[in-house]
Amino acid sequence: MRRIAQTVTIAAAVALAAGCVEREPTGGQPAPPDPAYVERNLFAELPEGETLTHRLDADIGGKVVYLGNQIDRTAIVPGEPFTIVHWWKVVSPPGPDWRVFTHVIGASPAEWMNVDYTPMRAGHGPDKWQAGQVIRDEQKIALKGDWRSPTARIAVGLWRRGAQGVDGRMPVSSGPVDAERRLIVATLPVQLKGQPSLPTYAIRRARGPIEIDGKPDDAAWAAAPWSPDFAPTIGGEPLRDRTRAKLLWDDQHLYAFVEVTDRDVFSEFRDRDGTLWKADVVEWFIDADGNRRGYVELQVNPHNAHFDAWFAKTRREGSDVAWNAGMRSAVRVRGTVDDRSDVDEGWDVEVAIPLVAVRGRDDAMRVTIPPRVGDRWRLNIVRVDKPKDAGLRASSWSRIPIQDFHALDRLATVVFADADGQTAAARAVGARAAATAAPAEAGGAATAAGDEPRAVKPAGGAKPRTTRPVEAR
Repeated sequence: MRRIAQTVTIAAAVALAAGCVEREPTGGQPAPPDPAYVERNLFAELPEGETLTHRLDADIGGKVVYLGNQIDRTAIVPGEPFTIVHWWKVVSPPGPDWRVFTHVIGASPAEWMNVDYTPMRAGHGPDKWQAGQVIRDEQKIALKGDWRSPTARIAVGLWRRGAQGVDGRMPVSSGPVDAERRLIVATLPVQLKGQPSLPTYAIRRARGPIEIDGKPDDAAWAAAPWSPDFAPTIGGEPLRDRTRAKLLWDDQHLYAFVEVTDRDVFSEFRDRDGTLWKADVVEWFIDADGNRRGYVELQVNPHNAHFDAWFAKTRREGSDVAWNAGMRSAVRVRGTVDDRSDVDEGWDVEVAIPLVAVRGRDDAMRVTIPPRVGDRWRLNIVRVDKPKDAGLRASSWSRIPIQDFHALDRLATVVFADADGQTAAARAVGARAAATAAPAEAGGAATAAGDEPRAVKPAGGAKPRTTRPVEAR
């Protein structure tokens, strides 16, 4: 995606306890961008290769379509800026009196921010919009430092200059809208001070078949957002090398692709259900019903050896290693396995996990197979590394203590989405704000409370590559 040379930090935000009112700039705003900036952000259509975190195609007054947005965070922290890129398509010019607003909305009416400024709105606002234009509108926002809500909803719309309140806003004809004529375009979890963050990720439905060959080159993988880089364990030695993952699903399988950067790919273990966790390995922990009792553990190492176990209760009661998940996988090594004398680049693993496997031996587990759009599971992915002259190190999607890789209380939430990344149908126009459905997050996106889904490379190398597919045994 294009990176622009100029970004502008939102330096001030107004929080009003009684009602949300748009305001004209009162000074302190940066100067409008130069014409070249505006030109770089005007298009005739959404550029090829631009993947939207949230695709909405929401109709605002029959004049503008909000195509969707891209967000650079899966969770946000008060006082730390994040970037959202809005994409607008002009059907007909709104007219000279219209302006764009952005609101950030918390759990209480008093927790609200008005952050209307962006460089494009200053240099090419709705008063200049022409039919057929597609506008890339990049905005940098920082939550106020005393933010207390566990989530933040991002809302946009158009308002008539000089008007006050809801009646001055252009109606939203389609899309997730609240009672105040605001289009809800994303909902993000907020990592409050002193609280560890648990990630949320919207798993998109695969648009086509996936060949398990250790490479993410199927067309379906292009739409799946990457996770954030895995975090080092709490209390463990730092793992310098990068690991990240992406997920997809269809009616039969949960698919995962994990990209591991590793300067020394090594594992002495080759047997099924061996002690793979004592050397380089990728592990999955899946508690599909989220009750912290009854879950599966799956592992694949650089030799494409498998370990799978069913825990009927908790780790304390032990596991059933005789159980077989029926997982298929393939590994691609970027370097040489088990040669301590050279420097490798890493290894990648691609897996297809049968959806029914998440029930283990509990056929009565309350999990819908295949999942419905909006269903939530809990899972984590852990990467283990065994350096030559040091003890085990690990990193994981959701951060865990070094003493407990299972850490069921630290599992991430995954939300099943449609192929466009949406996790729920848009609510009817005029629905109450508390019941408004928000679009799904990707790249690590975000969902918190029960009835409101939240809106929150590849490696190459010249070394020989080996791919060792293995069918479930």
